[in-house]
Amino acid sequence: MNILICDDEGFAAEKIVKLVSHSAVQHHLAVSVVKYTDVEKCLASPLNQCDIAFFDIDMKPYNGIDLARKLHNENPNAIIIFVTNYIEYAPAGYEVNAFRYLLKPEMDKNFERIFEDALEAYKKNHQIVSFSIDAEHIEVPVHNILYLESEQRIMQMHLLQSDRVCHRFYASMTKMAAELGPMGFLRIQKSYLVNMHYVEIFQYNKVQLRGGLCLAPSEKNYSELKQKYLHWRGKSRWML
Repeated sequence: MNILICDDEGFAAEKIVKLVSHSAVQHHLAVSVVKYTDVEKCLASPLNQCDIAFFDIDMKPYNGIDLARKLHNENPNAIIIFVTNYIEYAPAGYEVNAFRYLLKPEMDKNFERIFEDALEAYKKNHQIVSFSIDAEHIEVPVHNILYLESEQRIMQMHLLQSDRVCHRFYASMTKMAAELGPMGFLRIQKSYLVNMHYVEIFQYNKVQLRGGLCLAPSEKNYSELKQKYLHWRGKSRWML
């Protein structure tokens, strides 16, 4: 597991390193930790291998939001935790899907809980969906699935990154929804099951996914669907 830390306060960055190292030992994890105290050097480095990032927000000449934006573009599945003195920065993290906020005055008290939450999210991101196509066994990481579409009993799995942008196989949408629901998927109507991690807009007449793709949700069940989505988003993305 690759951990990235960037905080222009050297003592704060070193404290996070020590807390990560301690938690890694407690959880029997093999981790690689890279620490920066210069945000420009961090911005100039490749970020695509990062699994969990701890970024201070109030840095100069670029802030943690700038850094998180680059990380999010290079690796959308990276788990971003902002470390800050100021809770009023929280809304700014929405566009980069900030996972948690860790307040510096409460770091000793809250770090372990937040790190454990990040580990659970990491495990979910690395879960696999298995199925067969013409006797060939296929495995797809859950985080690579944008949405699933069914027509009768033929399932189309639309992917984010692959040599093949879509897999077609026989499956029940009801069964797929039950299996993938706990992993952050929502059945927005009888034919569509979307990965909520990639929902950009959720409105009455459309659900927009990453890349600008728009799908129509059920009008009859819209209120219930929107509540489920907001509950998932609040639980998954906004805990201090």
